[in-house]
Amino acid sequence: MKKKSAFFATLSLAMATTAITAFASPSTTQEEVTPETSVVESQTPSPINNPFVEDHLISPMVIDTSNPIGDTVSGGAIVKKSFKINSGYGHIKLLMKNYSSKPVMVTLTHNATGLVYFVREIKANDQITWKNFEEGFGQGMRSGEYTLQWSGAGTPVNGEFFGKTGSSISDVRN
Repeated sequence: MKKKSAFFATLSLAMATTAITAFASPSTTQEEVTPETSVVESQTPSPINNPFVEDHLISPMVIDTSNPIGDTVSGGAIVKKSFKINSGYGHIKLLMKNYSSKPVMVTLTHNATGLVYFVREIKANDQITWKNFEEGFGQGMRSGEYTLQWSGAGTPVNGEFFGKTGSSISDVRN
């Protein structure tokens, strides 16, 4: 009788442990992921390691095409241009071109925190490319509004900038 009781107790414990483990394990099957319609997927997909960050689905290898970044920069000696980084797309690549015959200083600031990400000089008739992960921000940029300020040190600025944001470094590497 003791053997039967021990057997049923062990069996009950095993079944309870299995049920608790199955209930506690998150399901991350691909069938449960809802595709986003406003993004373009890259040619080489990679596996989802941690798809949920800040309550938003982060799709691997995705560029945020719903948020084009770019504008012409001209006018006075100081010109400010704003753009937004959407949540989940914290990796950014910026191409900034100076068409004037004088160098310009360009500063990138996160509006909500006042955090200055860079101050760079672009020589006359030159361009620079800035990528967050090459400049010490490998975890990505904060979401929100940014100001790109161009200063011509007393002379009018003339340039333009382009950018793209992605959910991973490989999205904006090239």
